[in-house]
Amino acid sequence: MKNAKANKGMDAWKQSFVSKLDDARSHWSQRFDNLLESVVAPAFDEFGEFLQNHEFSSSQPMKEPGRRSFKFELSENTYVLLMFRSTGLGSFELRSECFVPGRDSQNDKSDHRVSDLDDDWARGLFQAALDAFAELLCGSQEQSYEESESFEELLAV
Repeated sequence: MKNAKANKGMDAWKQSFVSKLDDARSHWSQRFDNLLESVVAPAFDEFGEFLQNHEFSSSQPMKEPGRRSFKFELSENTYVLLMFRSTGLGSFELRSECFVPGRDSQNDKSDHRVSDLDDDWARGLFQAALDAFAELLCGSQEQSYEESESFEELLAV
C-alpha cells in the first residue's frame, strides 16, 4: 500500500515537473523567435535596403519556429547566409556561410545566449559577415587577376 501511494505521488510530481519544463521551453523558444523578429530582422532589413543599391538581393529562405536564416546575395552563387537555430533554454546556434565562386566556402558555427540578442549585436553580426564576404570576394578577384596574368604570359611565349 505504501509503495502504491509513493508511486502515485512520484507520478504526479513527474507530470508536474514535465509540464513546468515544457512551459519553460516554450517560453524560451517564443522569446527567441520574438527577438529574431523584433531585433535581428529589422537589422537585416536595414542592411538589405543599403545593399539593394549595390546589386544585392536579400531574403529569408527559412522561417520556422526556432529557426531562421538571412541571406544577402550578389548573384546566384555569391552570397552570405546566416542561420539561427534555438538549441535549448536561453541558447542558440549561429551558422554562417560565405560563398564566392573560385574560392573555398567560409563556414562558421558558434553558440550564443539569447540574452546576447540586441540591436548592437545584430548590426555587428551583419557587418562582420559582410566584411568577411567582401574580403573573400576581393581575394577571388585577386586570384582571377593572377590567373589571367599567367595566361597572358603563356600566350606571350
